[in-house]
Amino acid sequence: MKRTAEKFRQDLRTLGISGQAVDAVWPSWWSDEAEQSNSAQVELRFTVARRLGLSPKSLLGEEEPTFVWRHEAKFKGLSTYGSKEQAALSSFGISLARILSKGVRATFDERVIGLDPLRLRGTLLSTSPFVRLQDICAASWGLGIPVIHLRVFPLSAKHMVAMSVRHGDHFAILVAKDAKYPAPTAYHVAHELGHIASGHLAPNAALVDMSEPLEEKSVDSEELEADSFALRLLTGQASPQIEFDQGPANGAVLAAAVMRASEDSRIEPGTLAMCYGYQASDWATTYAALARIYERPDDVWRFLNRIATRELDWEAYSDDEADYLRAVMGGVELG
Repeated sequence: MKRTAEKFRQDLRTLGISGQAVDAVWPSWWSDEAEQSNSAQVELRFTVARRLGLSPKSLLGEEEPTFVWRHEAKFKGLSTYGSKEQAALSSFGISLARILSKGVRATFDERVIGLDPLRLRGTLLSTSPFVRLQDICAASWGLGIPVIHLRVFPLSAKHMVAMSVRHGDHFAILVAKDAKYPAPTAYHVAHELGHIASGHLAPNAALVDMSEPLEEKSVDSEELEADSFALRLLTGQASPQIEFDQGPANGAVLAAAVMRASEDSRIEPGTLAMCYGYQASDWATTYAALARIYERPDDVWRFLNRIATRELDWEAYSDDEADYLRAVMGGVELG
């Protein structure tokens, strides 16, 4: 059967790759004229293979396309994905980390492995009143670990909070869950940084958090270690106990209480509200409080990807690679 771009697209969709992801990984140089060129057809498959983590040889023969990193991911929490979807997700993440690493200006600091979260917290508090999302992102980028939000997801169903990935000696944190307030995302990024610092990732591997770490109290040792890292970084305590004169009955009371307590504790008010939610398993009140703590809801993904846009060295990428990353990040003109 003659190779065609349309047949190739269908094969990718059969693998479970979302239409949005197929569009994103499709090279910008492809054209109707390229359709008639055997060499262009081969280069198309090599380009897509690199971006999705597929075996290039499997795309050139008659056998079913196969993912390179099929068994290198740990899935934490309840996963609704089968083995094929897990292979697609881990291979996509590891491949994306490889591409991102080309434009990360800071060299990965090997001292990240075994990093003391309290020491990092002390460094961040020397210039900030609290450890906030922007502080954690600045620290991560400074350590050579890029943080981006996936606006393009490789699978049709996005049942993932965040993932930490490793390609060789390069790491990345990929956030998938949308948020309107920074505190939940700050925890997600700190949690993934905890996985990296705790040495949970082997070379060319991914660790995927499927469930909300704070809302589902895990007994998994690696999750507990990453939780402890995140909480100590954000609050200075592995098991923060938030006490109030009167038990908060609604979001307004909780918001007022954490706003008062945040200055002395040097814990960001939204983080304090999240700690209350963790203690009391009262997330309705917590999210009602977040709506009062912050001036207005906003798309946190824009904030993360604005930082990434500034931090990446775009000159390190070919035009086609840059177009791909812009697509994954939802565009660089984020306004």
